[in-house]
Amino acid sequence: MSYFKKSCLWGAASGTALLCALASVGTAHASGFQVRETSGTLQGSSFAGMTTLSTDASTMSYNPGTVGQYKETSYSAGITVIRPVAEAKNILATNGTHATIAQTGGSYKDMAQDAAVPNAHAVWKLNENINFGISITSPWGLVTDNEPDFAGRMFGTTSKIKSVNIKPVVAYRFDNGLSIGAGPQIQHLEAALAKSVPQFGGAGEGNGEISGDAIDFGWTAGLNWEVVEGTRLGLSYNSQVKHNLDGKIDFDSAAEAINYVDRNATAKVATPEAIAFGISHDFTDQWTVMADAQWTNWNSIGTLRFLYDGETNSAVGASSASTIESYQWGTSWFGTLGARYQYDERWSFTGGVAFDETPIKTRNRNVRLPDSNRYWASLGAAYQVADWVDVSLGYTHIFADEARVDHRDSNLGNFAADYEASVDIIALQANFKF
Repeated sequence: MSYFKKSCLWGAASGTALLCALASVGTAHASGFQVRETSGTLQGSSFAGMTTLSTDASTMSYNPGTVGQYKETSYSAGITVIRPVAEAKNILATNGTHATIAQTGGSYKDMAQDAAVPNAHAVWKLNENINFGISITSPWGLVTDNEPDFAGRMFGTTSKIKSVNIKPVVAYRFDNGLSIGAGPQIQHLEAALAKSVPQFGGAGEGNGEISGDAIDFGWTAGLNWEVVEGTRLGLSYNSQVKHNLDGKIDFDSAAEAINYVDRNATAKVATPEAIAFGISHDFTDQWTVMADAQWTNWNSIGTLRFLYDGETNSAVGASSASTIESYQWGTSWFGTLGARYQYDERWSFTGGVAFDETPIKTRNRNVRLPDSNRYWASLGAAYQVADWVDVSLGYTHIFADEARVDHRDSNLGNFAADYEASVDIIALQANFKF
């Protein structure tokens, strides 16, 4: 296949992934609102090997240092289907000064939404020591949607976050097996947060939604070192990306009838920085064992302030040109252990388990994202269709601890519930080498 045809192949795959990412909304199932899925190959090992493996182009997404280890031009494109379940049970709700809660029962249907998340990656070998790579993923995402009569609607109804991250990388491989890589992150982030709003001095209510988007920049760097033949170390850093969201707040007709007014809105939010490190070792020609850990600094999700270009409510004593939502997240760890078995020249199999720590303490947990600690179990398989193409399939089931949400507000009322959640994930990846 000619260089032109190969470039067109990856261009078509990456263009499709970019368009799909722009049109779709990711569903958070890793800690916070992270969407970890970037590789069908790594999915089958619970992302063990994410800093050390260079089996196909999709494994470059977490560590730019691995880009220098590819011995040939490689392309990869895939899709991940995420099916989460999150239900509120044992609901208790009371009225506030400005909010009359219509309680309709002790539980509500699944608030999480299914999603399909695309990805595309490529590595071009420029010479014996220098490679260039590019990765297109959707690393941050969230969709939660509650019923209109949800008892906690004053604290949140629909929440949507979607992102596209383009990461070009240049990597250099030294003769001793050490590869270092670095590059920028170009990130588009779009967010929309809706909730019910009360009538001040009355019993009415309506609905409002704040939305905005931005394109901003960060950077990434990493190293991958084959210390001795068959033993690899990996270390990577992805920087915080500070976004200045520009958008608006829209109210429905019910809210406008009780004096709410649409306004332009701005807000500042930063996606978190992360450090990952790992080790992998080939015990035999068939067996490879991988272990990785990632630390994510979710302290960037603190107090979210929305600024408006005027008052959003004309009622006496209720004027406000800004609103605040308090999150106060902390840091979290993700740890994973997995193995890869090369059965024969065509087939290979993977498996892995992981622990995914939530950055949210019970006192700060809210109805938008009732996050909790999660436990992963994964299996995967890859088939070599031809010398230049293989296909990998990964499956993960995630078990989550029960999460308690407890909102207390004298004006909006009190809301408490226990949330139960689980996630099923299927990832398909096609990989090409030339």
